[in-house]
Amino acid sequence: MEVIRSSDFIIKRPTAVCIGKFDGVHIGHQKLLSYIVAQKARGLCPAVFSFDPTPEELFSGKKVGLLCNNEEKESYLEAAGVDIVIEYPLTFERAAMEPEDFVKNVLLGQMNMKYIAAGEDISFGKNGSGDRHLMEKMAAEYGFDCEIIEKVRVDGEVVSASRVREAVRAGRMEETFRLLGRKRI
Repeated sequence: MEVIRSSDFIIKRPTAVCIGKFDGVHIGHQKLLSYIVAQKARGLCPAVFSFDPTPEELFSGKKVGLLCNNEEKESYLEAAGVDIVIEYPLTFERAAMEPEDFVKNVLLGQMNMKYIAAGEDISFGKNGSGDRHLMEKMAAEYGFDCEIIEKVRVDGEVVSASRVREAVRAGRMEETFRLLGRKRI
């Protein structure tokens, strides 16, 4: 698996992309990843676009308690079948990019995106103002495929990294393991 830790890159192969922090690579993330990995059958390269630092860390100026470090995350992503991981260096300037520019310049221009799998609550660009509706509109306009993926629920509640962190803090390790889909954080 190739890991790119730069904002200055060009991927020549057509890609299937998903965006996110992927903290812990829990079962919700795993579902999303399965959609981009399935695009290998269409000749697309599964690629993850992630940020370092996370937007929360950038704007708060504090380290956020994460479930795994970048090396562990990359190991989980590789095991899921991802071929390329972008660890995009997030700055205030890059975080202020208009969502349309992010899609046109980064996802299409740099990542050569042909397909994106996104959760229902996707947010991107300046103030997180880009959403699923904008992504679907741009997909129609620019000719890439966009698939919105329903959230995974366990016991009626959405699986999220925040929920996993809460389960860990509360010592609910069986729940933690179910949410992560493995026996190791």
